[in-house]
Amino acid sequence: MDDFSELLRSFRLGGSAFIDATLSAPWAIQTPTAVELGQRMGLASERIIPYHFVSEGVLVAQLPDGASERVEAGEAIVFPHGDVHVLASAHGLSPLKITTEAVVRLTRVGAISQVKYGGDGATASLICGFFACDVSLSERLVTQLPRMFKFKVPQDSAASLLPLAVQRPGRPGTKAPAPGNAGVLCKLSELLFVESLRAYVDQSPELGVGWVSGLKDPVFGKALSVIHAQPRISWTLDSLADVVGTSRTTLCDRFAQHLQQTPIQYLMAWRLRTAASAISHGQLMVKQIAVEAGFSSTAAFSRAFKRELGRTPSEWSKMTKPTI
Repeated sequence: MDDFSELLRSFRLGGSAFIDATLSAPWAIQTPTAVELGQRMGLASERIIPYHFVSEGVLVAQLPDGASERVEAGEAIVFPHGDVHVLASAHGLSPLKITTEAVVRLTRVGAISQVKYGGDGATASLICGFFACDVSLSERLVTQLPRMFKFKVPQDSAASLLPLAVQRPGRPGTKAPAPGNAGVLCKLSELLFVESLRAYVDQSPELGVGWVSGLKDPVFGKALSVIHAQPRISWTLDSLADVVGTSRTTLCDRFAQHLQQTPIQYLMAWRLRTAASAISHGQLMVKQIAVEAGFSSTAAFSRAFKRELGRTPSEWSKMTKPTI
């Protein structure tokens, strides 16, 4: 797990907190979809993962299929697939439906909106925000995660300071956020995402199959870290096994167990997904991206790209173009 945080950075991880809510029972709210929110905020190429960090009181979180979780102070709940969900003081309450437009109006760069709602009963305080990560890069990670999961935020983690950072006063006599506050909130939110995944991996089976479960495997996890950190290197099975400190056979066995791929197949897939990210963000011309992905021609790159992502590079560019 030493390489865990480094692996997450390769997904272009970002975090944001934008609402500090004080809710008094009885209360219930329903969120918009994360996809709609991402599109309205110009984040069409990003996967939006909502979270809620309860700093005081208790709430109930529920999905449309009826699955629910009780979330207490010091816990956070995450919705990896961006599902619409209901937060409430108790089961059975009719929720107020929050529209995407309402959330966008509340969102100000680097600032936190204070929201109060509900009756005159017990109070729950929570920080609402989202994690953003590149769609193409994060797919293998997110597809293995449940629709929602909660976790206890470790008291010795910097992420536990998020409620204090949210309440940090702005500039005297103005409504402007304190200098540097946006960066602080972003980093603390990112750390919260790291803690959420650490908690989930810790709970996963020791011999599980898949990308997430494989992170407990020191050989597999180290190999992923090496590939993600230096995807442009012309790795061979021998050179990769040497850096990881294992045999070719063991390395291949671990990738077959967790991904049903060889290490070199995964390397090529990761290069293509890195290329997709570069296309989404308009960083380079497709010809340059193809060369950096290890292809001698744009035509060969386009064919491999479509096999991996189901679309041509031009189709991918149109699909992920930011819209506001």
